[in-house]
This record gives sequence, C-alpha cells and structure tokens, in this order.
Amino acid sequence: MPEVPQEVRIEPACPSCGGALTLTAVDFDLPYFGPALLTTVRCGDCSFRHADTLLTREGEPARYTLRVEGKDDFAARVVRSQSGTIRLRELGAVLEPGAKSESFLTNAEGVLWRFRDIAEGATALAGSKRGAVRVLARLDRMIAGSEPFTLVVEDPTGNSVILSPKAVRRCLSAREATRLKRGAFVVDLSGRA
Repeated sequence: MPEVPQEVRIEPACPSCGGALTLTAVDFDLPYFGPALLTTVRCGDCSFRHADTLLTREGEPARYTLRVEGKDDFAARVVRSQSGTIRLRELGAVLEPGAKSESFLTNAEGVLWRFRDIAEGATALAGSKRGAVRVLARLDRMIAGSEPFTLVVEDPTGNSVILSPKAVRRCLSAREATRLKRGAFVVDLSGRA
C-alpha cells in the first residue's frame, strides 16, 4: 500500500503560467514491475501537471523470446520497462527506449498494434510508400494470426518480461546489456561507482 504523500514546494516556476509548483513523491509496489517511485509536479494556479514513475530496482539483464504461432499466443503478457527494447524479428523492427520512454503493460497483440501505429505514422511521412505498405500488410497478417512472428524483449535492467509458459528467458552478458539503450535515466542504488 502506498505511503501518505508529502508535498514539497520546488523552486522552478510553472512552465505554463509561472505559478508555484509542488512535488509529491510516493513509494509503492507496481504489479509486474516491483518497487517504484511515483512523482507528480503540480501547479497551484493552473491545470499544469506532470507525473512520472521511476522503477527503483534493477534485476539481472535478460532477453525473453516468444514464438507467436497463432491467436492463442496473443494473450501472452508483455511488460516493458523504461529501458526495455522490443523486436519483431521477421520485420527487423525495433522499439527502443528514448529520452521520454515510458513503461507499459500489454499483450503480444498489443505489441503488434504499437508497431502498426508507428509504421502507419512513418507511411504518412515517407515520400516512398511502397515499402511501408508491404510492412503494414505483413503486420495486418500477423494481427489476424495468419503469419507467425518472433517477439523479443531485452532489458539491461531486468525489469521487462514476457509472461508466457512458451517464452524463453536468457540472461544477457554484460557486453550485450551495455549495447542496449536504457531510456531516460537510471538510478543506481547499489553504491557501485
């Protein structure tokens, strides 16, 4: 159960109206992710609000691989932390963490829809649409369950996972883990330099 939040007034002014900002931070246990810190910055004068969730532990760097061969496999839970990388091998498509990376919980089908939304957006921006149309058609076949695919989730912090009895977990070497992007920031509470 979360502790009772304490509000603290912070120095920077509200980026929206220049008013006073308060920061609230609460420790809690986030299902599928573990210990976390929820921070909220609010302005007392306008509707500005910014919230973020920070995972406060790191596990062993890992890769999960799931071969999705039909609609029955679509229910597999996919937990992606801020530092998780998701790959669709057959498309050579990669969803990597960036500066504004967010954690999410979905299923294998939901991952396909995320990739489809990205491909659709890229199609709208691209000058040549032929290749993008082929990718969209292939994603549609995968979503329909008529084309199998391999879903890979890698995380240098060990906070991402594919929850399925068919998923294969493998520890990443230190070298493999350092090659992965980590997202916005990482808090190292271990005391190591």
